[in-house]
Amino acid sequence: MNRTIKTTILVGLSLASALTTYAAATRVAFVDAFATARGNAFTATADNASAVFYNGAGLTQLEGTQIQGNVFAVSLDYSADTANGKDKMDNDFQAVPSAFISHNLKDSPLAFGFGVYSPFALGADWGNDANFTTPDNPADPGYRVPYEADLVYTKYHAVVAWQVTETFSLSAGVSYDDTDIEIKNNGLEFDGDDNTVGYSLSALWQPSMKHSFGLNYQAKTEVTYDGTASGTAIALGTAGATTRVDSEADLVYPESIVFGYSYRPNEKWNIEFNVDWTNWDRVDDLTIEGLPAPLAGISSYELNWESAFIWELGVTRYFDNGWNVSAGYTYVESAVPDQGFLPIVPDSDRHFFALGVGRDYGNFYWQATYQYTYADERGVSGNDGPLDLPNVNGDYDLDSQAVAFSVGYRF
Repeated sequence: MNRTIKTTILVGLSLASALTTYAAATRVAFVDAFATARGNAFTATADNASAVFYNGAGLTQLEGTQIQGNVFAVSLDYSADTANGKDKMDNDFQAVPSAFISHNLKDSPLAFGFGVYSPFALGADWGNDANFTTPDNPADPGYRVPYEADLVYTKYHAVVAWQVTETFSLSAGVSYDDTDIEIKNNGLEFDGDDNTVGYSLSALWQPSMKHSFGLNYQAKTEVTYDGTASGTAIALGTAGATTRVDSEADLVYPESIVFGYSYRPNEKWNIEFNVDWTNWDRVDDLTIEGLPAPLAGISSYELNWESAFIWELGVTRYFDNGWNVSAGYTYVESAVPDQGFLPIVPDSDRHFFALGVGRDYGNFYWQATYQYTYADERGVSGNDGPLDLPNVNGDYDLDSQAVAFSVGYRF
């Protein structure tokens, strides 16, 4: 059966109230429109207020006070072709906001920054009758396949940067992280929330006008989602109503390290290459605990994700009248092995191509970017191993496009 399932793939960020965004796996890498246009190769440049996210040490390059707002809007199409049929999950453009502010103390080596953004996110809804699920048969492996998930992770990040010498700067940051999650399969629905504290460390070395090196480290965070789980009467093997119990789930959000090198042959060009490593090895399993026996059997997933790299290349051409044009390419390695594959995270190797244009008027500046993404077709064939979910074996495709816009002002 060939079906189209309308979905909202949303993940989040909160400013004053809940806002939403999306990530193809669970890490959100694109925030600033200028960086996005450069394939996200910005760690060794980091010359606007979004340095809070990309490399806090870059804040020492800025003068006075700077504020910046960003919107990243993405539209995605996912398809699955499994033994039982084809499914499609698509959505209209969804807007993703973020905001940053920086301040450089006059006649001081210190600079400060603050940002609100979402470094991790996940969302998908295939529908409870997707072909890889089994709605009414608890004995079938498809019954326990998650078909819907929403993860919101908001980071409130404060950074202090120190210009140690004229060419070398360091930064340290601390964040308050707030997160909630919801997961559904045909027998169980879990929702929980938690908050934690994270930190970051960064460095920027500019030995000459032509060469710049950046390093950004984001520490891991550990959360225990405290919430409730609801089990259906079918899952419980009773004729009664749905049962709701207190439950929890532990999850680790891994650390990441980004190294960047920027080459500026002259004041009109900036070429940068970044290598980004995320320690997804920390994501071993997802188990919802505190459930009665019938539900415990459909609430644990052995994932065994693997560390992965992101490769980023970008170039910018600056013009005398304040205009700039950028182009970039990003290659993202999949962190999800066949044995740990779930359709709610239909991860695969992905290619991002971007073009952007912007203008700087002195105090005011803006940037607009278009991004196209395609993923290598993901063939899953080993999911009858530890996960024991042979229903999800098949082919998965992703196609997406996005637009980004940033606007900033210097005081």
